[in-house]
Amino acid sequence: MIPADVDLDDLNRQLGEDAVAFGAFVPEGKAADLEPGLLDAVAHARDTDFGTLGLVILEHTPPQTADMRDVAQELLMSTDLDTVIVRAPHSGAVVSDVHSRAGLEVAQYPFLGNPDVVGAAHRFVDDVNAAAASWPSVIALILLGVAGTSAFTVVGARRQRRDSQKSSLQS
Repeated sequence: MIPADVDLDDLNRQLGEDAVAFGAFVPEGKAADLEPGLLDAVAHARDTDFGTLGLVILEHTPPQTADMRDVAQELLMSTDLDTVIVRAPHSGAVVSDVHSRAGLEVAQYPFLGNPDVVGAAHRFVDDVNAAAASWPSVIALILLGVAGTSAFTVVGARRQRRDSQKSSLQS
């Protein structure tokens, strides 16, 4: 459910302007301090093939923290962003059309626990990128292991057959 004090239309408008949005109760001074760093985090996401990122900062954590996921999902569906993060003082939510839920959750916990919202946003992008990059590496290592094992098995079977044939000829 979308909390009554969250104006989705205003957040959508702000995300459409520069991919960073502040809830109605975020003090202007705080927004002015955070915005340059958050814009840099959005650019960092784009430059590292993370995809398009939208960051929403709310001043209050809703009574039902699950509502932040609803806010994030609504914003994701109504924008052309790939990933939306909604951050409040005591919780947050992340939804994405391009990143796995597992990769997001691994990166989400350090992000939500870090009071430095700007630094946490940069780290979040890097952590999700690292999680996404590790699966191809794991698969490649598994395939190399299977190929190596197969090769040793074939060589061993040929050697055993050759040794068996030599024994038969000598008898």
